[in-house]
Amino acid sequence: MERGEAKSKLIIISIAIVIVWFFLFGIRLVGYFSAINERGLREVVCGAQGCNNIVLILDILWTFSFFLVIPLIIPLALVNFWSSKEKSS
Repeated sequence: MERGEAKSKLIIISIAIVIVWFFLFGIRLVGYFSAINERGLREVVCGAQGCNNIVLILDILWTFSFFLVIPLIIPLALVNFWSSKEKSS
């Protein structure tokens, strides 16, 4: 019974993280993709003045890490790590 409770706690915490992420970052990310669809990737990322390919790639990586890696993937990985650590001890 204790293992099932730990698994349900992990699922509830993961769902809470995803919900908070969606309301803080996900809605803006949807708007970002909408702007890319309307104007194109290079114009959205670089602006009206434009930029070279390296700056474009670095801006895309920064945006990806800011919207997905830091607020969503890292917390989910930490919750998974802590739950597996509790199971082993």
